[in-house]
Amino acid sequence: MITFFRRWLTSWPALALLGLILIAFAVTGVGDPLGGGGTPTGSFAKVGDKTLAEADLMKDFDRAMRQARAQNPKLSQADVARQGGVTTVADQLIATTAMEQLAMRIGLAASDRAVGAEIAAIPAFQVSGAFDEKTYRQRLAENRISDREVRDSIAGGILRRQLLVPVTNALAMPRTMATAYARLLTDVHVGGATVVPLPALVPASEAEITAYYAKNKVRFTLPERRGFRWAEIDRALIATGIKVPEADIAAAFAKDPAKYGAAPTRIIEQVVVPDADKARAIAAAAAKEGFAAAAQRLAGFGATDIAVGSRDQARFARETSAAVAAAAFALPAGGISQPIQTDFGWHVVRVAAIGAAARSLDQARPVVEAELRRLATEKAVSDIVARIEDGVENGKSFADLAKETALIIRTQAPLSEAGSDGRGPPDPALVPIAAKAFAHEPADGPAVETIGEGATARLIVIETAQVLPSAPAPLAEIRPFVAQAAARDAALAKAKRTADAIVAEVAKGGDFAAAVARAGLKPPQPARARRLDLSQNPNAPPILQAFVTIPAGTVRALPSPEGWVLLHVATVTAGPEDRQVVDGVRSDVAAVLPEEFAQAIALAAEREVKTVRNDKVVADVTARLTGQDAR
Repeated sequence: MITFFRRWLTSWPALALLGLILIAFAVTGVGDPLGGGGTPTGSFAKVGDKTLAEADLMKDFDRAMRQARAQNPKLSQADVARQGGVTTVADQLIATTAMEQLAMRIGLAASDRAVGAEIAAIPAFQVSGAFDEKTYRQRLAENRISDREVRDSIAGGILRRQLLVPVTNALAMPRTMATAYARLLTDVHVGGATVVPLPALVPASEAEITAYYAKNKVRFTLPERRGFRWAEIDRALIATGIKVPEADIAAAFAKDPAKYGAAPTRIIEQVVVPDADKARAIAAAAAKEGFAAAAQRLAGFGATDIAVGSRDQARFARETSAAVAAAAFALPAGGISQPIQTDFGWHVVRVAAIGAAARSLDQARPVVEAELRRLATEKAVSDIVARIEDGVENGKSFADLAKETALIIRTQAPLSEAGSDGRGPPDPALVPIAAKAFAHEPADGPAVETIGEGATARLIVIETAQVLPSAPAPLAEIRPFVAQAAARDAALAKAKRTADAIVAEVAKGGDFAAAVARAGLKPPQPARARRLDLSQNPNAPPILQAFVTIPAGTVRALPSPEGWVLLHVATVTAGPEDRQVVDGVRSDVAAVLPEEFAQAIALAAEREVKTVRNDKVVADVTARLTGQDAR
């Protein structure tokens, strides 16, 4: 989960461009990107002349989380923090600040003109491709960002690029070094694998369960959960209660007969030319060689140019004239009219086919009634939404609003943003509703929200009633899960002792197959692999990926759902030199070298400008975000 987050933050482009994250939020329209900081309670670093406060760390962590969630919506703030995300952001902020400080010390600068040019190039601040000052100010106001913050952020990015780009643009790996790396890819690992299975689970005692829970509270920590009340504005139910009067059906049919098929139609073709002689020539030729051929030969019109399509007389009259439409509807199928003059020119019309006959009111009634019911339903829904929104503004309770609009309120116990109560898989029907509860606070009152899109979209009224911060689930509520985890971990530890004994025996020169046999395990299954083959197979099992990293003559134990997998590499045979592989290595490393050099420069900058860290602040922020400070 955190791999993408870390890799993105520690890549050299991020080192150069992290200062533009502020702008990214203006571009994407995310409200209040500076939220989540709170009042500074201390500084986590002093980098040269600049002090980095806890609020700075919180702001950057929040921005990075939002950026990462745009790529992976499943990222959880608590999980990212638990796996070192806060430290990653702190390191990143220190590194970027150090490089800015070093750049200024050696005389580099970001001019106002350069900063202004970058601002002007951001599409979110442009109208018709050009920078617009009013749009720029509006965007900043919407996102609560000051002009100074934007300019400082961009200036920092410019300074870092000036420092990094000259050093990193022309890096390359020598062929001799690439050859050595390429051989690692073609080395052939040969050996075997077996499993040390879990022994039968022994139920944990009450004391063991309590001790295990106390030691592993982080494993049983629930994310923030919210309890809410909600009701659905059911369009289908509202529609069943709507009666469409017969008079309304008749009036709608009479008002727009063409819409409901009350008028006959024709499939029409037409040529319009500027003079009467050419129109008469086309009409005469059409009788002999066909309408399409005459239109093509005498006027250069293709099939798509002459095709009008299906029309009733009223619509065709609006598009041409009453005279042209009357002539067309007086023709039989295949008939061609004489030239008729309008403001557009001279028309020659052909009826390609007789279309639908006129429908009577009785025939059209189901369609008309369904359309009027749909319109009445939408109006009724709109009225309900308006009444609810007006009621909320006037301070009415959810219960009163539900009574007035005949809605049924459902009360939901606290769920996470993903719809889970921590005791089992989430109910798919509640997942999108729970997410809406996280868009509101208890003080907001009821709100109308849309679930889904298009024809399947639903309207709900939701009120967030309770917010439970991230905290370990009470042992009494999850005792069966803790008991099972404690028993499994004990079995895993027992199996690990067997695995460790085999690893130790082989390390002393023992035979792997013999050690496996003495432990009563299944004989090893043969294994053979190369790094090169696995790199070309994105679905290669993790076990094989680990296998090619093991030195010859050694065994490694890896945990698995079944127990412990023992991987033994008997021999590693060097593969032949492959020019194509060598060139590929050089290309891959060339892409990585700028990042490596950029990180080295960042570390050097930290030393040069004298950086002092306060790791306790970072640890405190991590504990707060994961809920561990509440234990």
